[in-house]
Amino acid sequence: MKFVHLEFSEQIATVTLDHPAGNRINFQMREELLEAFGQVATSDSRVLLVKAQGRDFCLGGDIRDWPGLRASELQPRLEVFAKAIDVLDTLTIPTLAVVQGRCMGGGFELALSCDLIIASTSAGFMFPEALLGITTLQGGVYRLAERIGRNKAMEMVLLSEMVEATRMAEWNVVNKVVDEGRLITEAETLARRLASGSPQAYAATKSLLQVWQQEGASAARAALYEITMPLFETTAVQSALRTAVEAISLGQPIPSNIFASQSAEQREVTLIDG
Repeated sequence: MKFVHLEFSEQIATVTLDHPAGNRINFQMREELLEAFGQVATSDSRVLLVKAQGRDFCLGGDIRDWPGLRASELQPRLEVFAKAIDVLDTLTIPTLAVVQGRCMGGGFELALSCDLIIASTSAGFMFPEALLGITTLQGGVYRLAERIGRNKAMEMVLLSEMVEATRMAEWNVVNKVVDEGRLITEAETLARRLASGSPQAYAATKSLLQVWQQEGASAARAALYEITMPLFETTAVQSALRTAVEAISLGQPIPSNIFASQSAEQREVTLIDG
């Protein structure tokens, strides 16, 4: 039985969690996520949706597999998920988590590893690790702290309380909250909008943010033109500039979807290693 499904449609990749009764991340699912994200990385997709079947997005790691395993046995199996998240982190395309129901533990870390999170009004977010006497195993605490600050991140991790989607939106963790019945439609609409944008500009933006996250503002400033100026050498940007100038000259707004026909080869931008 496969627990992760990968689909490609109109340059939108979709990874779907499908482990009945909570989409708990077992050892096989970790391997499948690593494989799926690797395939997305080598595809011509312009955006990735990460979503889930069932009532809940993900209840976290499948701890039913863990009792009796020594740390030396458990670590390499957990590291498979870490590698999957590393691949997700380094994708040059926009990534979007689509969250319904409960999003907990490793599932929350998976969502935090995406660029954007869209959630339904039913969604709730929680790190239950403290209840087991452990802590977040894929960097969830510091990923969360980047968004809401150290104090709030500590509160969520230490108290292991569920926080509703609307509150997470107020804390700048969730980008958008929509009614349950509109979640998939809204996510797909956003994905199509992202897919019509410039892959190279997205890659440059993500590269710059990586430098900032890893080395700080000074390093990002130093790398700024190295990352951004090559964009002006592309046919796509030169064409977009001419179109924009024509629109401005006519008193019209800059048109959208001007990158809709950009080829996969035109989006190749290498992330600068931090």
